[in-house]
Amino acid sequence: MAPPQTLVRERLSGTCGNAITAQAWSADGEFLAMATAGGELLLLDFRAGCEELLRGERDSSLDVLGFSPDGRFLMAAGQNGDVLLWEMGGTGVRPMAFDPVPLQAGWLDAAAWRPQGSLLALGAGRRVRLWDGERRSLREESQELERTVLALAWSRDGQRLAAACHGEVLLWRPDDPGEPPQRCATGSAGVVLGWSDQGTLLASGQLDGSLMLWPDAAAGRGWQFSGFPGKVRSLAWCDQPGRLAPLLAVASTDIAVIWSQQDRGAKGWKPEPLVLHEGRVNAVAFAPGSSLLASASSDGTVALWDGRGRLQQLLEGDGQAITCLSWRPDGRHLAAGGDQGQWWLWPVTLPPSVRSRPQPSRPPRSGGFAP
Repeated sequence: MAPPQTLVRERLSGTCGNAITAQAWSADGEFLAMATAGGELLLLDFRAGCEELLRGERDSSLDVLGFSPDGRFLMAAGQNGDVLLWEMGGTGVRPMAFDPVPLQAGWLDAAAWRPQGSLLALGAGRRVRLWDGERRSLREESQELERTVLALAWSRDGQRLAAACHGEVLLWRPDDPGEPPQRCATGSAGVVLGWSDQGTLLASGQLDGSLMLWPDAAAGRGWQFSGFPGKVRSLAWCDQPGRLAPLLAVASTDIAVIWSQQDRGAKGWKPEPLVLHEGRVNAVAFAPGSSLLASASSDGTVALWDGRGRLQQLLEGDGQAITCLSWRPDGRHLAAGGDQGQWWLWPVTLPPSVRSRPQPSRPPRSGGFAP
């Protein structure tokens, strides 16, 4: 068998003052934002070839950030519980800061922009709040969960919002206030959520070391897959269609797993463990438009895998634990951040094997995972 093609040959890097906690690209790929455990917010403007420190070091961390899909706003939030917002003025123009939006609900690390427009969902204690970019204010309507909101995710069409806490996942249609939310019971806390690109599958990574999947746009009964060595801290859907469902990647302790649906029903899902990293896997993400998967680890490496679970290349992070990663929307550039404040940007050449839906080359290994 021929050795894998070299996907990465160069990189760009820089440094922040504290551990990088989150990264996000604008929808057009012109901006990359990075937040740190010291409260810094750095904005890279690639077209203008400059960087802006939108927020300097503070005594509280920023843990979640994101651009609105319409490109108008940048959001960041974290330890002090305020929502920080900037209005984007285009490349070469410093964004304009809004007054902080206090939610008075403690640490805020669950937030998600609706896939269209500028509606932002926020986990404020036990409540889900909505900030409306058209009104530039919080909406009156909200939803309350049984416990603190830990994760949020919009369906791809923006019609439904999933919110996870200990013991349940709530499904809400914000545009239909007369319809009561659907509540799906879980055995533990959901710490990360994700909808498949077609919106027919909802996944929840659980604190008890299991993965929950709901078919039929969460109208069906949920399936639970157990056997993970620890909590499922990260998950990602491939945006390329599969024979029955797209690929799903999850991370738990020091392994990542690619799940593929080989047959209908819960037992049709088969895991392919990716055993390589020597430290905790902090993030997994598929490149947009392909089945190339990146996994980031505390051992200081980022691994690139094809959709069959074959290692394509191992990238080094200069000895720093890799805390987060994010693909540019073009699927050709990968950003990552380290626990000592360094960040990296790698241009990636996609091999032919990941540009279309891969076919299994061997029977998947069970790896101890079971529905």
